[in-house]
Amino acid sequence: MNTTQPLDVITFGETMIRLSPPGRERLESSETLEYRIGGSESNTAIALARLGRRTAWWSRLVSNAPGRKIASEIARWGVDTSLILWTSTGRVGVYFIEFGAPPRPHNVTYDRANSAVSLLTPDMFDWTHLERARHLHLTGITVALSESCAATVLHAAQEARRRGLSVSMDVNYRFKLWSPEQARQTLSGILPSLDILICALSDAAEVFGLTGSAEEIARAFQHSYGIPKVVLTMGGEGALALEGEQMHRCAGIPATEVDRVGAGDAFDAGVLHGFLDGDLEKGLRYGAAMASLKHTIPGDLLIASREEIEAVMRGGPRGIQR
Repeated sequence: MNTTQPLDVITFGETMIRLSPPGRERLESSETLEYRIGGSESNTAIALARLGRRTAWWSRLVSNAPGRKIASEIARWGVDTSLILWTSTGRVGVYFIEFGAPPRPHNVTYDRANSAVSLLTPDMFDWTHLERARHLHLTGITVALSESCAATVLHAAQEARRRGLSVSMDVNYRFKLWSPEQARQTLSGILPSLDILICALSDAAEVFGLTGSAEEIARAFQHSYGIPKVVLTMGGEGALALEGEQMHRCAGIPATEVDRVGAGDAFDAGVLHGFLDGDLEKGLRYGAAMASLKHTIPGDLLIASREEIEAVMRGGPRGIQR
């Protein structure tokens, strides 16, 4: 990749090796595992690249086979990986996912403690690389990995703002990584640096203690943290965006679930696509279509064309295309 090429979006965070038993088998009994990659920020970068956006993923990887697997898979889908910091020591994070069926839920087991990314510090990065991009996208997942990761993400947001980039964050609360109290205390220091906050309605209640209507919660985020644009996701009920005093809504698009992991990241990509065009309402519609499509695709990644995404936005097509 050309390290001087202008970018629309840089995403920043950890991508892991994803291992899962086939179908709905149990990890304890399965004799084989599917070997993929997954990470919220790289998932979003790939989904944006599928829309024709110029994206880069910035992180730290070990120069071993799993690390090279992660980098090559992200680059395969058109994302610039030239900013990766390579290290010869440490480990790549891993997560196992076991798919259930009602009443058995899907279950994720993390094996990511002391990964190369969890050891990040702000002084590892040349922050002038941000000047290549228009926008920086972050998530609360990377913040949760360690105190040094939290400091690095805050530094990234501040450096981006100082250089004129807009900044977004998806809260993406993971209870297996930290408590609601830890999340609220740490994220509250980062939120004032954002131009866009994306948060699930359930996370707003669990992490920030915000209840009431979606409109009230969005305004509470805006007023408490000075965030210009707030996007709330409401599961099957769709999403809402508060932009200044203007409120946008978008209904959810029903989908048959094959693999729901990564649907929120695909939604984020749609939102950012609209935001970059100065049309957040359009971003909600793209996000809803992309999240719906992602439910139908195995793995973390939304591998779909812009034409397929826009066809879902129009309400079709269905059946076999031949």
